[in-house]
Amino acid sequence: MLRFSHLKKVLVGSAFAGAFLFAAPAASAQDLPDFSLDSAQIVDQVRGELSRFGIETAPVDEQVTDAVDAAADQLNQHVSRAAKAAAQAVPEAAPLIEQATQATQHYADMPATNPNPLGIEDELEQATQPEFKPQVSDPNYVWKNDLFSKVMAAKPTADYVLHRVPGSYFDAPRMPKESNQALAQGKSLYGPGTPIYVGGDTMCTLTVAGYDAQGHKVGITAGHCGDVGESVASADSWQVGDTGTVVHKDEALDYSVIELGSDAEVSRTYNGVTAYRFGGDVNPGDIMCKRGVASGTTCGMTFLVTDQLQFNQVCAMVGDSGAPVFNRGRVVGVISAGLTAGGNTLPCVTPLQGGIHVPTVTSDADAIKASMDRRGGVGAGFYLPKD
Repeated sequence: MLRFSHLKKVLVGSAFAGAFLFAAPAASAQDLPDFSLDSAQIVDQVRGELSRFGIETAPVDEQVTDAVDAAADQLNQHVSRAAKAAAQAVPEAAPLIEQATQATQHYADMPATNPNPLGIEDELEQATQPEFKPQVSDPNYVWKNDLFSKVMAAKPTADYVLHRVPGSYFDAPRMPKESNQALAQGKSLYGPGTPIYVGGDTMCTLTVAGYDAQGHKVGITAGHCGDVGESVASADSWQVGDTGTVVHKDEALDYSVIELGSDAEVSRTYNGVTAYRFGGDVNPGDIMCKRGVASGTTCGMTFLVTDQLQFNQVCAMVGDSGAPVFNRGRVVGVISAGLTAGGNTLPCVTPLQGGIHVPTVTSDADAIKASMDRRGGVGAGFYLPKD
């Protein structure tokens, strides 16, 4: 599952000491793990996993898997060069990070996403951003201008990149102007791709927001993001506080219905993304794109489609759960989870990976809408706002 709650409680020190996939910026080349891939084995394991859903797939094409393995080797070389460059740029980071780690071991149970929760903001900024001092007041809004972060975001010439979810090296979506305008009026704006907090300790992405047949303001996200009765707040306007509540959770389809309050506004457009329709046909071979708080906008091909699920190669990671999946302007799915088999996982944490990561499972929008209509109550008769 693409769940965030446990990441809020991880030990910040151990994370900076080397728990990330590609190691810390100051690590030497010898410390970096080799990025090796036996794609034929992974495909066989995925085929076995899909068979549990009654889906039979063609045998492995060795020419294709050999090409994927070759691409993985190139990625390994590229990441190694990037890490070497970053290590040379900030050689002083390692002792400072180690010092911060030792100083904060006893804070392991404290939430790690509150503003400066462990009191080590100055040390970490000095270690990774020696000449950049952003005014950060948001729990998950961290600017980085060190070479390692920029290279891993595939933006080496950028002035800075934004991290919003621990473990993600993508340059994350910024708070949009329309959200700030709503915030100035004491309201939170919700639309496709809005980052949300559920229950105070889980970060996910909103699929869409709109109205139901009874006129309730309604939002939809992944079911595993929270439980019925838990509060919902926008991560782009968290200052407003809780502005919604989870009122229904469907574990089979992995979606939740959120009833939004009077201090919430809804829109079909958010941060440059517009949902022209909720639902629509999906076919194998279709190119899908999603917008999530952790990895932004990513696209990939659809492999398989069932009545309730879609399997595609769209990059998604922790924090992207619930993200809208688009095809020709239609929101046709909801990001649910990464497809793993036999304990093998290859998460998508940097754009340098390209399409080399585990496939993604998406809940079908038409199936979700039909489920809400059958159940009745809040969410039944859902439709998008006019603007």
